[in-house]
Amino acid sequence: MPSKANLVDIFSNPPPWRKWPETQAVLDALINEGGAVRFVGGCVRDALLGLATDDIDIATDLLPGTVIQGLERAGITALPTGLDHGTITAVLNKRHFEITTLRVDVVSHGRHAEIAFTQHWERDAERRDFTFNALYLDPAGELVDPVGGLADLAVRHVRFIGNAEDRIREDRLRVLRYFRFYARFGANNPDEHAVRACAKAARQLGQLSVERVQKELFLLLDSENPGPALELMDDTGVLAAIIDGPADKGRLKSLLSLDVPSDGLLRFAALLGGDKERALHLATKLRFSNKQKDRLAVMCAGDVVADMPASTRKEALYKIGKAGFLEQTLLLWASLGPNHKLDAYLEEASCWTAPEFPVTGQDLLSRGIGEGEKLGRMLKEMESRWIASGFRRTKAELLSDFLPDA
Repeated sequence: MPSKANLVDIFSNPPPWRKWPETQAVLDALINEGGAVRFVGGCVRDALLGLATDDIDIATDLLPGTVIQGLERAGITALPTGLDHGTITAVLNKRHFEITTLRVDVVSHGRHAEIAFTQHWERDAERRDFTFNALYLDPAGELVDPVGGLADLAVRHVRFIGNAEDRIREDRLRVLRYFRFYARFGANNPDEHAVRACAKAARQLGQLSVERVQKELFLLLDSENPGPALELMDDTGVLAAIIDGPADKGRLKSLLSLDVPSDGLLRFAALLGGDKERALHLATKLRFSNKQKDRLAVMCAGDVVADMPASTRKEALYKIGKAGFLEQTLLLWASLGPNHKLDAYLEEASCWTAPEFPVTGQDLLSRGIGEGEKLGRMLKEMESRWIASGFRRTKAELLSDFLPDA
């Protein structure tokens, strides 16, 4: 990420998305309806930081119906994805643009606000969350900064627009968004007003949609270095409110220190101390997918332990698979500490190709074993003996062991 002195001059060096022909087509469609338009939010912020993005937001003073009319006249698909809040999605050649009418929040409910449309750009900026998310870029390439977002971005300072408590009262999800943006853009300079307001709102986070909580949690955990933000969340009581109890910050810090990639789900398991029961309980509460829960169940099962002989490691690899073995190894390594080397485990897993069990159900059926529980039990017993032999016993040997008279 660029340093303060290296914010990109996006007037002289427009971001790639500004040069897309689809971008100009959408702008032309809106301008031809008599509208004023500006890019806004994350696409502008990320362009200043030299970061790539495909999420392009456009603000306009046109009403939603006029936006739809202009897009359709230009042959651009207009989807009313957020019509109640003034948002239309323009789709052209697989490019998507979120176009939102300038608006103000009239009544806030802690998550969704009743809005009114406005013609005032400053009022639209004031109802946004953080200063660097209220930076606008006009079609000519001029930056518009109504709330001081550029200065905050330059020093990596995540600051609410106006009064932090007011912004959180409007939308409690902003508590989690603060820590997520701090993880991604902060520079160990937390805003004291923001932190105090987040701590004050910690007990109210149970009212949020669990799907939104899950999304914000993973966006934070998947950031390059979530550690400082999680420390801050823990200090404010926000983390305990989200994960229903204490966090194993030591194990997560150890995991992050390893020179091995990890993703949000593995970091989530580390944050919960590798506790399978707790991880699955929270995963159910936060509505993780079945695939995520299945993966958690394997990575927290504890099959991989310290000082395993090579033969036992191979058995574990066969039982839980390469991915499960690698993730259990990383959780174990994080628990033991980075100095406890488990490179041999990782090397063995990376080279692992699972052997194929040589006996099939058809082999037993052809030798007079009927379908049903007996057949299944015999296959499992044969497989166990095959594994115990180091995967060396052949089909003929196993059949002779179990069916000597067949």
